[in-house]
Amino acid sequence: MPARTECYRFVPWDIKDVNGIPRRLPGGYANVTRGGGMKYEQVVFLGPGTTIREEFHLKRGHVRKLEQVGFASRIAEAGSE
Repeated sequence: MPARTECYRFVPWDIKDVNGIPRRLPGGYANVTRGGGMKYEQVVFLGPGTTIREEFHLKRGHVRKLEQVGFASRIAEAGSE
């Protein structure tokens, strides 16, 4: 299965990354890549002009859990309905 990237909007939140290190997720927009044989979810927060502001590696399913409790929300792609 190829890797899939989706756009999310995050609220600032403290979480542990893949290595168990506590980190603070900044608020804002991020691209989340999962699948494709990756053992983690790659979260890349975007800065002005789609530059990379910060990158995190989270355990699988953490972004979905954040979405369930309201700390992350998926953004619809520009061309999809």
